[in-house]
Amino acid sequence: MALWLLAAVTAAPGEVAAHPHGWIDLRSRVVFDDQGRAAAFEFEWLFDEFYTLFIAEEFIADGRPPSEFLAEIANTNLANLAEHDYFADVKLDSQPVAVGEVTQYETGLRDERLWLRFSLPLQDPVDPRSGRLTFAVYDPTYFIEILHEEGEPIVLSGSGSQGCSAEIEPPSPSLSDIAFASALDRTQSAADGLGEVFAEIVRLECR
Repeated sequence: MALWLLAAVTAAPGEVAAHPHGWIDLRSRVVFDDQGRAAAFEFEWLFDEFYTLFIAEEFIADGRPPSEFLAEIANTNLANLAEHDYFADVKLDSQPVAVGEVTQYETGLRDERLWLRFSLPLQDPVDPRSGRLTFAVYDPTYFIEILHEEGEPIVLSGSGSQGCSAEIEPPSPSLSDIAFASALDRTQSAADGLGEVFAEIVRLECR
């Protein structure tokens, strides 16, 4: 778990007895190159009100302009997330696809919630016609729940996206997985596999 969000959620008001302890609404865009290959993903994270409140209190105390402070927070967040592949799990025929480094990002406030938008390139573009290309975005420990924002479809962009579509497969945890997550409190850390159980999977199909 990235330490920046662990500290923030732990400091958030209220006591929550079960995982998850933080929530992110997700928007996803798949960027295709002119050869019809998936080349990058653009993700937008909309953080929950508790984390936003935590950050708001921090920049008020800091005294700098909010835009300057939020840019620094975003840079720190992304640096910490790099070792976790930015919580992105990309696969071709169930085999991991390597991602690159995030160098382009934006951040700000919308409807009194903090958002972070960033572009995540693949190390090598992938042809989704050569196999089944999927991706999921999740915290491996399920301390944070990340689900696509309701009513927001996966966007496919670029000239090579013609003939392609995306479908979200919702998570289907077992009763025992749900019971296990419900039994964990703030001080306990789940194994890295728990987050994948509660993750959505996006499947790309190209004709």
